[in-house]
Amino acid sequence: MKASVVIPTYNEAGNLKNIIEQILAAEDVEIVVVDDASPDGTGKLADELAKSYNVKVVHRAGKLGLSSAILEGFENASTDIVGVIDGDLQHPPSVIPKLVKAIEDGADIAVGSRKVEGGGVSNWPFWRKLVSWGAGLLARPLTPVKDSMSGLFFLKKKVLDNTKLETIGFKLGLEILVKGKYDKVVEVPYIFQARKVGDSKLGGNEFKNYIKHLIKLYRYKFGI
Repeated sequence: MKASVVIPTYNEAGNLKNIIEQILAAEDVEIVVVDDASPDGTGKLADELAKSYNVKVVHRAGKLGLSSAILEGFENASTDIVGVIDGDLQHPPSVIPKLVKAIEDGADIAVGSRKVEGGGVSNWPFWRKLVSWGAGLLARPLTPVKDSMSGLFFLKKKVLDNTKLETIGFKLGLEILVKGKYDKVVEVPYIFQARKVGDSKLGGNEFKNYIKHLIKLYRYKFGI
């Protein structure tokens, strides 16, 4: 087993079995489901799936946030290579072997990227593209990585050694790129898909938290 994949979940019962099966069909990995007390029974379903698949389940007391869920998943992972994928099937599990191989070939961080050749988005409305472009533009001075907003990435655990990370907002990957201890980053193209089951978790509070987080990262990197 080469790597562990964290799936942070909140009300993803309609997607969970499908994404677990797709991940394991693509790569032999350990899966760590971190559920924030989903009222739709996602946590209970994860426990049932763990009886048949290579799945660990971490139950949390409430909706405590995406970034902290990912970090808790990393802490519970058994391997030295860890990654994260959303539970909504908007990131294709088929790209996981390429991300893992990039780490094995010498990268410290491998980012699933919509913004390099071969990457992109499928069926996004104009407003969503505009928001994504604006968020990426604001983060551009912080890192040369083109898709620093990506929610699909793998890394060596040592990247996080002695690194203090905030847990507000939903862009943990960006913070790792700013604060982590690494030498080499690789971007691997993928096509971001439209959600088919369940509801988006993005809302006004998430964007407010993103701006607050950006301010902290600018202060960290540039001392302002």
